[in-house]
Amino acid sequence: MLRFGSFIRTYKVLAIETSCDEACVTLLDRFSKNEPPKIVEERKLTLNSSADGGIVPTEAAKHNRKNISVLVQELVTKHKWKPDLICATRGPGMIGSLVGGYQLGLGLSIGWDVPIVGVNHMLGHLLVVRMESNGSAPSYPFLSLLVSGGHTMVVLSKGLLDHEILVDTVDIAAGDALDKVGRELGINGNMIGKESETFLNQHKSEWDQEVDIMVKEPMLNQWDRVNTLQYSFASFNSQVKNTLKKYYNNEIPKDEKIRARLLYKFHKTIFQHLISKIKLAYKEHKLNTDSFVCSGGVSANKILREMLETQLKEIGIKKFYFPKPQLCTDNATMIGWAGIELYEAGYTTDLGTTVIRKWPITDIMKLEGWKRTEKK
Repeated sequence: MLRFGSFIRTYKVLAIETSCDEACVTLLDRFSKNEPPKIVEERKLTLNSSADGGIVPTEAAKHNRKNISVLVQELVTKHKWKPDLICATRGPGMIGSLVGGYQLGLGLSIGWDVPIVGVNHMLGHLLVVRMESNGSAPSYPFLSLLVSGGHTMVVLSKGLLDHEILVDTVDIAAGDALDKVGRELGINGNMIGKESETFLNQHKSEWDQEVDIMVKEPMLNQWDRVNTLQYSFASFNSQVKNTLKKYYNNEIPKDEKIRARLLYKFHKTIFQHLISKIKLAYKEHKLNTDSFVCSGGVSANKILREMLETQLKEIGIKKFYFPKPQLCTDNATMIGWAGIELYEAGYTTDLGTTVIRKWPITDIMKLEGWKRTEKK
């Protein structure tokens, strides 16, 4: 272990993520400052909420508190791991879920006498694509679409701590809308978005077949609304319910081909809504960055990725960055990498801190509890 000033040049990281319904732990070996850290092992336990029709916050909190300590113990024992740095999600997220992981991180920081970095969950999603290049690509500035079941936003990043939200959602997130549409069309399982994509991939021949319904893209220009830089996804739930009521006697079509056509049309319209506002933001803000990141749970969807690449190339985007599939959904690896970037910039978190439900990515440093050490 080498040190320069107050910083460890090579070090071991324990990362913890519990912002929602998954207990996640990763061990990262920062064996060289010139290469990406090695992922020693990743673990994740996801709450099965299929019977509840969605995530129940109290159940998610119990799940995380029950499992996160066990996962940490298993990994540190297996690898005889004595971390030099702990990175844990501090927010945003569900308070009950966050507490389990963050309080464990604080306790381990005290017990091992090592620093802790309380990481912003959205910053983890935004930065994770940089890990593969050891933080060199994408270089700032770059544009991001952070899209999941809990968040949907377009962000312009000019530096590690300098982020501007260009488009946000006025109601629910895109991933939530995809889940709701999938359930209405008979898709079952614990991860509706993923199950929906699997179902569509099994019926690719139906994608371009006509289906006699209209799915409207929200927030388009009209007489009292012009160039609105906002997302709205709540209407897709009412649109799919109205479609079933009007055309299918309020029942889910038994013909899988019909269901695939309906599902594809809704998916494509939701994704087009995402892209339309990205293109508008690029134009309205007169951007000239050629790098684009898409991250978050929905970013794993191949239909979305293809649509993004096809349409954003037309406005000047040349470099596209998508996380590996296992790093799209919530995971501790992204929290570890974001923590590494913050730590190597001189930031750690005070022990007298707690979790926070809302923590905008625009206000990373406005939250109390940061400690700064200048590099020597």
